[in-house]
Amino acid sequence: MNKMVQTPACRTAMVIQSFFLVFACSLTVLSGTVQGQDRQLMLTSNADSAGVWVDGAWMGTVEDAPFMIASTARQVVVRPPGNDIWSINPLQFDLGKESTDAVTFDAAFEYHYRIESIPSGAHVYLGETGLGITPTTHRTPKPLQEMIRLELEGYKPGEVESGQNLWNHVSITMEPVPSLAEAVRSDHVVSEKGPNWVNIAVTASAFAAGALAVHYRTKADNRFDDYGVTGKESLRSDIRRLDVQSGVALGIMQAGLGFVAIRLAL
Repeated sequence: MNKMVQTPACRTAMVIQSFFLVFACSLTVLSGTVQGQDRQLMLTSNADSAGVWVDGAWMGTVEDAPFMIASTARQVVVRPPGNDIWSINPLQFDLGKESTDAVTFDAAFEYHYRIESIPSGAHVYLGETGLGITPTTHRTPKPLQEMIRLELEGYKPGEVESGQNLWNHVSITMEPVPSLAEAVRSDHVVSEKGPNWVNIAVTASAFAAGALAVHYRTKADNRFDDYGVTGKESLRSDIRRLDVQSGVALGIMQAGLGFVAIRLAL
């Protein structure tokens, strides 16, 4: 039986083939190692207690950063803290555009100022700058430092501190000027005989509106708790609707009590 004899050329070809095979396997292993490496996520924010989610998974709060995340992660979502979380849109960052091992995002939220007045329609000013007509929401990258001033024809101007939180709710009950008070006195004569059923009815309505305000606020808080656990965006519209209903009921209550107070004063 003949034995196979390897020529020098055959042996050289086998060595070269083995070298390339080992080289290709090494590249495959190294590529898999690099792709599987975690990378560091660092966040800065004006709300250290804001929640952080990576691809829908809860990571912690901003103050817990840095986080180690998978290299395959694609999106970071930062949601603001507090009971008014639904009023402020979350911040989203695309990890797919980042190729470095350490990623840093600035999760700076805007400062929101919800400004309302009773009655509505008042002009809102910050210094000499107009911010709109109540009810209105003003957004700014930095907190306001000056007093917020409201002006409405027939009422005395009102001022209130702007606040330094991410979400600030400002509400002012406008006080009628004396000339308007005299008109109210002439139009609404209070009878001295027997109980004043107008005051009683308005007061009862005001308390009923107050109860409704508490009811809607409680339902909104319950949905907020669900949103904080599940993060479902569908709950935001329900929370906004209930909060608006609560605000309307609260406004009716305040208007009713203010009406009764004016009648009693006159």
